[in-house]
Amino acid sequence: MASCMGSLLAETKRILRLFNIRPRKKLGQNFVVSRRLIEDLISFSSLSNHDVVLEIGAGIGSLTLALADVARKVFAVEVDSRLVKVLKWRLKDYDNVEVIQADALAIEFPVVDKIVSNLPFSISSPLTFKLIEEPKFRFAVLTYQKEFAERLVAKPGTHQYGRLTVAVGLFAEVDLLRYVSRNCFYPPPDVDAAVVKLTPKKLESPSEVEEFLLELLKWLFSQRNRKLRSPLLHYLTKVRGLSAEECSEVVRVVPYMEVRVRDLTPRQFIEIADVLFRRLRIIEGSELSG
Repeated sequence: MASCMGSLLAETKRILRLFNIRPRKKLGQNFVVSRRLIEDLISFSSLSNHDVVLEIGAGIGSLTLALADVARKVFAVEVDSRLVKVLKWRLKDYDNVEVIQADALAIEFPVVDKIVSNLPFSISSPLTFKLIEEPKFRFAVLTYQKEFAERLVAKPGTHQYGRLTVAVGLFAEVDLLRYVSRNCFYPPPDVDAAVVKLTPKKLESPSEVEEFLLELLKWLFSQRNRKLRSPLLHYLTKVRGLSAEECSEVVRVVPYMEVRVRDLTPRQFIEIADVLFRRLRIIEGSELSG
């Protein structure tokens, strides 16, 4: 507990008072007040003076300063104009930091070596999908809510296993590095946190199959406790507009139809998507030519 408190907490409160800032819960503003956590984020990232780094949700710059002391270049993204003023004030003597005032979900990220961030918990899910779908980095070291982090590394068949687990697992290697007490942040969030490392990987399937699979997962996990047959038929009829005869043709070739969605592994989802994508192209292609 002691490592999460102390001078950095006092410094954070002082800066917030100086700029008359109250943290906004809806923006997920929980600032790191643990020097040990900052040191761990730097260590887990294996930073060097050759690295170009992206920080998302830079806040008042406590992590940014530590990154700037090591990295060659730091892009610090922050949406809150109040905090941007703080960042520019604290980083005025650093010529290797570029502060970007923007919504991280709305901008195109620069190409970097690594991403190191205490992520705003409020945008964890959409931001994670944005990162893995548009990988412009070697790996990312990120703080998440503990429950969210555990969903990322959940095993098939568990209650935490879901669309998020499969999608992220398909596109990235996921490692849960350490748990973090909520008291390492100010104001403390309602839950504990965890540090996760995401390393993008390339699927063997074509990118169009990847995109198709992401769409398909939404439908399949809407009925996660049903056997694959049920949500898949629902998708084929409601979304793709297939006839009963065409659905029967698809069912005959798609594997794992009698396995419950929650029990399918990421590799099995790839097999399903690959077969289904090719079969739908044949069916829909013949309809267009006819």
